This record gives sequence, structure tokens and C-alpha cells, in this order.
Amino acid sequence: MDSPTRFRVALLGCGRIAHVHAGYLRQVPEVDFIGACDLDAASREGFTARWQVPTYADLDELLAAGQPDVIHLLTPPSTHPRLAIELVERGVHLLVEKPMAFSVAEADSMVDAAQRCGKLLTVDHNRWFDPVVQQARRLVDAGRLGTLVGVDVFAGAAVGEADLPGADHWKAALPGGILYDLAPHPIYLLLGFVGEVKDLSVVYRADHNRHLEEVRAVVDGTRCLGSVTISANTRPFANRVVLYGSETTAEVNLNNMTLIVRRTRQVPKLIGKVLPNLDEAAQLVRSTVRNGVEFVTGRQRFFPGMGLHFQELYRALAAGEPAPVSARDGRNAVWLLQQIWERCGVSMTPNTAPAR
Repeated sequence: MDSPTRFRVALLGCGRIAHVHAGYLRQVPEVDFIGACDLDAASREGFTARWQVPTYADLDELLAAGQPDVIHLLTPPSTHPRLAIELVERGVHLLVEKPMAFSVAEADSMVDAAQRCGKLLTVDHNRWFDPVVQQARRLVDAGRLGTLVGVDVFAGAAVGEADLPGADHWKAALPGGILYDLAPHPIYLLLGFVGEVKDLSVVYRADHNRHLEEVRAVVDGTRCLGSVTISANTRPFANRVVLYGSETTAEVNLNNMTLIVRRTRQVPKLIGKVLPNLDEAAQLVRSTVRNGVEFVTGRQRFFPGMGLHFQELYRALAAGEPAPVSARDGRNAVWLLQQIWERCGVSMTPNTAPAR
């Protein structure tokens, strides 16, 4: 793959998430952000007004006029396979928003096309790069938790987030209902910590329309056991990752961007009932103050992992190194999500084994 030191980058799709991509791309030294494309005229006009870049109604026009090296594919998931294959065949490197595809067969077709054309295909697993998740990853990698023996990932829906949109919105057609829109993040977080899944058990509850409301899965991974819960009804909604080690446990709160480390302390029983609470309270205060300062000063924004992901991605591309999220990583997240959804009775496509 050719590796220029700077990349002309465009967006395909001008919806809400496109504005987040645009803001972070403007901060990446290796990127020239050159425009976007969308069929909807109002979306194009709003995007141009905010970001002062040209927008196009036609993909051919974008490719001819903008000559992008990389495109971020931000269209509805059902369009990802067709557009991804077309773009890599036309010589463009590609970052695809989550989920990469609905089925592993579609994801495989995207991976095969990128390999055949010698083009990059990567997926925006942005929460894997959230600062608190990176901090937790460093603890695991450094052996600070001891041996990792278990991982619990919990993803809840905010008030209104699990409500079905209008019938003409692409989210209305998601397999098993709107919960699918939440599912990719906890799935790739789980896989990132537990490794390849060897065994899987699933329980679920659905409403009278067969839309999934509560899904819980337990996996046997190559590194450790793990579980993932995706919930439409818990209040207040939570997004957490708990890493259980043989020496120490770490809990990541993705809503509040905090990390709490719990240690075993050899102290008298009475002190042992009080000291852990004081320790956790101190950790929370420090994290809260730090986050507040970073938000006020502009050093941290919403979706911080997305900005850090883009920085790592384009730094790697400029150096000719592999992307921090491989196409196989995206494909395997699709595989596990499909496995879970099919065990919940959601009809998708025939099974395929995870990539090795």
C-alpha cells in the first residue's frame, strides 16, 4: 500500500456523526480535509456552512473533483458493503463507521475486496481509544491487575435512545430493533479484552414486536471469560467495563470517563470496611476534577476516542504501518454480534467461523 505523508480525506455522508468526524480530522496533522458527499441537499448545505468545505451530491463528482486518498464511510450500515467494495475498487482507502456490516458474509466480501485491490479497510471502533479505556488497557498489558480472569461489559440506552424512529429512518430497519445500534461498541470492547471467542451462551428478552430489549451473553475467550449486557431499560443508563484480575480489579465508567482501581488491602477488618470507600472516593474526585478541567480548556470533547483513533490511524498510515483497527477486527465484531443476535431469534444470514 502506498503511504504518502499527508492524506486527502473526504466524508461520504453528512449526518450528525459526520460533524464529529470533521472536527477531529481538522486536528490531525497528516490530514487535508477536502469535503463531503450526501444525497440530501439540506445536509450538504448545513455541512458546508459549518465546515467551509465543498460538498457534493454525487460520488463520482466527489472522486473527480476532490481526488481523496481516504474516505470515511458514514452512510447507513445497509449500504456499507456495496459502497465499500465500489470505493476500494476505485482506488480509495476506507474507514467505515460501526457497524461494519450486518452479516459476516458482507464483512468478508468487504475484506476480500480491500485485499484484492491493495487498499486499506478499517473500522471506527472509537471507544477502544477512549482515554479511560486506554488507561485500563495499559494496566492489563503491564500486568498491574495480575492475571486477567474476567471481563464484564455493560451498555445501556439513554432515555429516548431505544425509541424506534420513524418508519422512513434507516434505524427502523435494524435487525432485532434499535438495540442493534448500541451493540457494536460493547461487542468490540469485549473482544478486545477476552480475545477469540471459543464458546457462547445467550439469554434475552424481547417486546411483543420481537424487538430486543435486554440481551446478555457469556463468552469463553482465549484470554479469559467475559460477559456483555446490552439493555434498553436500565435507569440511570450505564456504560461500564469491569476488568477482574487475580490481584486487582479495574472499573471503567464510559459515561463519566472515570477509572476506579480496587485493591486487596491487608488491614484490620474495621479499617477494611472504610478505607476502600475513601480510596475510591479520592480516585473519583481526582478523575472528575481532571475531566472538568480538560472539558473547560477544550482538551477533551465528546467522543474523545474518535479523535485519538484518527490520530493513531493517520500516523500509522504515514509511517506505512498497519491500522490500529484491522479489517479483521471489524469483521470479527460483526461475527460475534451476528452470533448473539441469531441466538436471540433474529434472522440474519448463515453462520461463518471467526477469522483467525
